[in-house]
Amino acid sequence: MNIAVQYWNELNPEDIQKAGFNSVEIRVGKANGLSNLTEKMKRAGLDVQGMNVRLADFCDGKKEIDIKGFQSVLQEIRKSEAKYIIIETENVTNKSVLLTLIQECEHQILGLNIDFYIENGYVSVNSRFYHCDFSDVKKLKRMANDLNQKYHKDIFGVCVNVGHANLLGMNVKQMIKEIRGMKGLVHINDNDGQSDQHQMPYTFTTGRGVMSTDWFHIIGAIITTGFQGRIVFDLSGTFARTPKKLHLTMLKLMKAIENEWQNAASTEEYLAEPGKKIILFGAGKMAQNYMEAWGEKYRPEFLVDNNKEIQGSERWGIPVKSPEAILEIPEQERNVWICNLYYDEIGVQLERMGIAYRCYWDHYFL
Repeated sequence: MNIAVQYWNELNPEDIQKAGFNSVEIRVGKANGLSNLTEKMKRAGLDVQGMNVRLADFCDGKKEIDIKGFQSVLQEIRKSEAKYIIIETENVTNKSVLLTLIQECEHQILGLNIDFYIENGYVSVNSRFYHCDFSDVKKLKRMANDLNQKYHKDIFGVCVNVGHANLLGMNVKQMIKEIRGMKGLVHINDNDGQSDQHQMPYTFTTGRGVMSTDWFHIIGAIITTGFQGRIVFDLSGTFARTPKKLHLTMLKLMKAIENEWQNAASTEEYLAEPGKKIILFGAGKMAQNYMEAWGEKYRPEFLVDNNKEIQGSERWGIPVKSPEAILEIPEQERNVWICNLYYDEIGVQLERMGIAYRCYWDHYFL
């Protein structure tokens, strides 16, 4: 995963770097002060990967389009050495606004030789959110492909904003699958489904702790589709509502979330380790989930379980043994996975036996 942080105007760039992030995305207004801001990021040791431009800043209610203003932004972006542009599309109803901008500025856009992402958006009226020309990722995909064909360049792609999709009740997992194989970027932010809050992932729940945003399946889709695009934490709401002295702590929490996702993304890499036998500690529902996701490609040598009543039996044609059977496999040949909700207790048990292990987090692969 290639993960960056979207810069917010109250953030200290040094804090971003201290938290362990190396790359930033910058939101661009009318280009005022962009050069100074870019230099500020670079002095902090940060790579300015991309620029986020709000389409609504360049058109008014009469659908008049500020071509010169957009051209000025493109000139500033050229100086920044950014690698991509994202066009935010909130509250712009018609795709003709963007297509006109691209047509009028095509020489500047193509001359930048950087990626150009169109983000899914919505229209907000009296605190309600409605679909527009930019809401459906299939339409965005067609738009990007048409532009690539028109200009004979593979620079146009799609940005999936998780929060925007959540407000419209859309299936983000399916949206991720739709952009497989093309230039793609994912903006990570959370909300309660009622307002565009740009908060930390896992922030909102409904009912009995059910997540407002289906983060496990979203990240699972990124992993299982082999998504190779960029991922950006777009969390201006988190920092706007958090005391400045806590910003570094929030950035470190973001890094911890990234590490969790990176670990999940490495699951297949670990399963595929050559010369090792896969052993699952657990023979219940989670082991069944493993078999459905990976069993055909990475079949376990055997299962182990503390329940003596099932030791000696089989599950899915695989023998179930006692934990001591792990010790019969040479250490260098073991690939042991805890496949049971009691991770901590089983982890202690394996550590006392001197057995190294990993935990299988099935919620990403259901």
